[in-house]
Amino acid sequence: MGLRKTQSNTRILARTVSTKVKDEISRWDVNIPVEKATTPPSSWFLDPDIYQLERNAVFAKNWICVGRKDQVVNNGQYFSGMVAGEPYIVVRDGDTLRGFFNVCRHHAAQLTPVCGQGCTDKFVCPYHGWTYALNGRLTKAMRLRGIQDFKAKDFGLKPIQVGELGPLVFINLGGENVEDLETVFQTPHVRLQDKGYLDLSWVKRVEYPMKCNWKVFVDNYLDGGYHVEYLHPALTDNLDINSYKTTVTDMFSIQEAGGKSDQRIGSSALYIYMYPSVMINKYGPWMDTNMVVPTGANSCTVIYDYYLENQLLKNMSESDLQLFIDESLKASDQVQQEDNMICESVQTGLQSSAYDVGRYAPGVEMADHKFHQTLAKQLQASV
Repeated sequence: MGLRKTQSNTRILARTVSTKVKDEISRWDVNIPVEKATTPPSSWFLDPDIYQLERNAVFAKNWICVGRKDQVVNNGQYFSGMVAGEPYIVVRDGDTLRGFFNVCRHHAAQLTPVCGQGCTDKFVCPYHGWTYALNGRLTKAMRLRGIQDFKAKDFGLKPIQVGELGPLVFINLGGENVEDLETVFQTPHVRLQDKGYLDLSWVKRVEYPMKCNWKVFVDNYLDGGYHVEYLHPALTDNLDINSYKTTVTDMFSIQEAGGKSDQRIGSSALYIYMYPSVMINKYGPWMDTNMVVPTGANSCTVIYDYYLENQLLKNMSESDLQLFIDESLKASDQVQQEDNMICESVQTGLQSSAYDVGRYAPGVEMADHKFHQTLAKQLQASV
C-alpha cells in the first residue's frame, strides 16, 4: 500500500531540558555492544522530564500507528486521538486520507472528542461554530464583522502527514521532510504481505490500561522469547521455544518461532516490532496489533486489534466461528494479563533503591538492546 501525504508545517515546541536529564541521557553509550552493555538506568522509566522529552524527541518525530483503515473506508469517516500530547483527527475525504491537528483555529477547542470516531460531512467546532470542510478548509466563521487583516484561507486546520501500511494507519507530526512510511518499514511490510495480512478482516478491539512506563511493555515484547516459558505456560505448550530467531535493525525487529499446529497459533508465529510503539503478531489464521500509547511517566494503555483471515471467516459455520473467536480471545487475554502483571511488577521494582541498571542476555535480548540504542540516539540528539 502506498503512502498518501499531506503537507504539514507542524511546529513542536522545544522544552527546557535540565542538566540532570541531559546527563542521564548522555551517559548511556550507544556504541557499547550488547555483550558488554548495561540497560538504561531506572530514571529513564521514572523521570517525568524524560517522559516529556520522549514526547518531542520520539513520538513527535516518528511514524506512529494510530488506527485501522477499516475505520476510515467511507467518505467522512474519521477517528481522533492523542500523540505526543497533540490531539489529531484522521478522516477520509473522497479518495484521500487526511490528517489534521484536532484544534480549532479560533480559540483552540477540539472539534471532536479527543478519542472518538464517527462520520461527518464537515467539522463544526462546538465552542463558536467555526466550520471546516473535510479537506481542512475553513468554510464558516460567523459574527466576524469588523475584523481586520483576516483571510479564511489562512485559518484552515493544520495538517499532519498520514500514511497507510497494510490494514494500518500511521501519522507523523514531524513536518514535511520525513522519510516515506513504506520505505522505513519495507521489510516488515513484505514479510506480512507474505503472511496474507492484506486479506484479513477486523474482529475486535481490546484496551489494557497499565501502570508501567511504555518502554517496560516494549522491553517485555523484545526479549526474544526469554520470558515465555516462565511467564506463559499455556503459550509455551504451543510454541517451539528453541526455534526462536530474531532479526534486528534500527527501526524494526522481527522475531519468529515455530508452532506446534495448535488451531490458534498454527505452524509458526511472526512477531514484528516497529519503532517506537506498535507490534504486529501474525500466527495461524490470526493477526493482532498492539499500539502502545504513553499516558504518563508511569502509565500507558496498550490497544489490541484482532484480525482473522477472510478464508476462515467464509469457511466456518457461524456457531463454530464464534466459538473459535471466543476461545482464541480468551487465550490471548490470558497472555496479556500475564504480561501486564509482570510489567507492573517491573515498574514497581524500578522505583526501588535496590535497582539502577541491569544487563542483557546477549543471545536473546538483542532486539531490546537495539531499541534502547535507537531511543538513546534520538534522545541524545534532542538535548
